[in-house]
Amino acid sequence: MVENQYMTIVDYYKEHLGEYYLGVYIPVMLWMVISVVFIVIMFKKYTFGDWTKENPNPCDGETFNMPRGTIRGVLTMSLLFITVVFELQNVRVIGLEAEFPEFMAAFQMMVAFYFGAKVMHHINSTDKQKTKSIAEAAIAQSTTHTTSTSTTTTTYGDEVTTVDNSYFEEEGAAG
Repeated sequence: MVENQYMTIVDYYKEHLGEYYLGVYIPVMLWMVISVVFIVIMFKKYTFGDWTKENPNPCDGETFNMPRGTIRGVLTMSLLFITVVFELQNVRVIGLEAEFPEFMAAFQMMVAFYFGAKVMHHINSTDKQKTKSIAEAAIAQSTTHTTSTSTTTTTYGDEVTTVDNSYFEEEGAAG
């Protein structure tokens, strides 16, 4: 069945070569030109820009000294654009998608990892901020430290705990 589909797609595009060029090659080539022009402009502005010690590059240390995510974004948008072009052609020629299973798997992995990593980044940063604010509130609300030379008094809620620190102040004490 797949072999028959393959021959049908090839035969269709042999008969409609202009449609193939207009539907696939020209949009992909146009996108590639736009992407290259964009990257060249970004190189000129950030990588080879007129930066001084008084006005340093704010993206110093990133890939090619360009803003974070520029290259990743261009690659993602390129893969997305090419997938949309193939899907639009798949509407006209049923079975075209089956000819590029590796490409479709690459697109699915890109979506999963790119957007999945972004979601995990936001979850982790939110979780860190939440944990930090809870810890700061707990410290501010329920912990009072009064330190003398040999005792520490800590208040947790209604309990008062006094610890003898004289052992830790000895010469050679561990800790």
